[in-house]
Amino acid sequence: MLTVFFLLAALLAVQSLWVLRGGPRFLAFVKRRLREPPANYAPPATLVCPCKGLDPDLETNLRCLFAQDYPDLEVLLVVARENDPARPLCEKVIAEGRLPARLVVAGLPAGRGEKVNNLLAGVAAARPQSEVFVFADSDGRPGTGWVRKLVGALAAEQVGAASTFRWYVPEPTFLSGLQSAWNAPAATYMGESARNFLWGGGMAIRRATFLAANVLRYWTGCISDDLMMTRALREAGKAIVFLPECLVASHHRPGWGELVEWTTRQILLIRVYEPRLWWAAMAMNVFYCSVFLFGFALAAARLGNSPWMSGAILATLAGIAAFGVTTGIFRLQALQLLLPEHAEALRRTWWSPTLQAVLVPWLMAVNLIGSALTRRMTWRGVTYELISPWETKIEKES
Repeated sequence: MLTVFFLLAALLAVQSLWVLRGGPRFLAFVKRRLREPPANYAPPATLVCPCKGLDPDLETNLRCLFAQDYPDLEVLLVVARENDPARPLCEKVIAEGRLPARLVVAGLPAGRGEKVNNLLAGVAAARPQSEVFVFADSDGRPGTGWVRKLVGALAAEQVGAASTFRWYVPEPTFLSGLQSAWNAPAATYMGESARNFLWGGGMAIRRATFLAANVLRYWTGCISDDLMMTRALREAGKAIVFLPECLVASHHRPGWGELVEWTTRQILLIRVYEPRLWWAAMAMNVFYCSVFLFGFALAAARLGNSPWMSGAILATLAGIAAFGVTTGIFRLQALQLLLPEHAEALRRTWWSPTLQAVLVPWLMAVNLIGSALTRRMTWRGVTYELISPWETKIEKES
């Protein structure tokens, strides 16, 4: 049994080293991106932001959209219902903002996600002169040059869309840090790669490309705006550029139930829209957790008559876990370059992307099991059944 364990542990160490190499690679990528001068490309653009309910700090987040340093930008805030609680606040921010802006009421969806329905209404309401669509989420706080950088990446004709990702700036609490640590691998997954995907909270696309790739058709019956637009662009042969310098800071303090629901929902979307990636994650996670459980059981069994061997087993597992901590150190270094305005918060919560990284595979195991057992999910008070990437059933509305 010991031979089997150490053989499996060696294989897991190789897998963990393969993951670890992404840390310094991402840090080097960030440094290259930050050295590049911004492109001189800023055509008229429309920024669409769907809103629902009174998120914490919603006003602060929306005002970041109206603080964008961009020469010709229209802002559209979109709600599904006339009586949405966010509407009065949206109207207040629009009235006080310095950019041309409107509130759009999309109406309730039929056979697709509410967010997608809001985005479709926003695109339809965009002014004719806008050559670029920019999409944002209401729970992020982008910097003032965010839109300019996203749109600037579209200067190259071969680029189909530009995108970024979120980073949860942890509160000094265990669950907030765990959410940030869980989100971290996805934030550093992309780079100069054909595997890049779009993230709905920060993406820009030329209007002509949006129409040529027929994104409207891909959005007709889906719940995931970003993964379906990713599919549309891939099938149209268009490249997706990832911009770490546009990383969006988010602030959230979840409870246990909310954390498990949110993380499982992300994995369920991957299962439905990117099944090959889901299966790869499942295989790696099963192997990781199985080796650790096997090692813990073996160490416990040997504790009485061979404590030194139990110590060797646990030391081996600790060494493997240290690879994840080391990866987190590289991520933290990159984040300090990308979000200098949050440097103090990142310094105080250094333990989140590093030490809490060892807990992420276990939360991921819960997510993978949950996503394997159902295709139902509740998102902002609406329960959906994800029948396929092209078909979504609304089961219950809030």
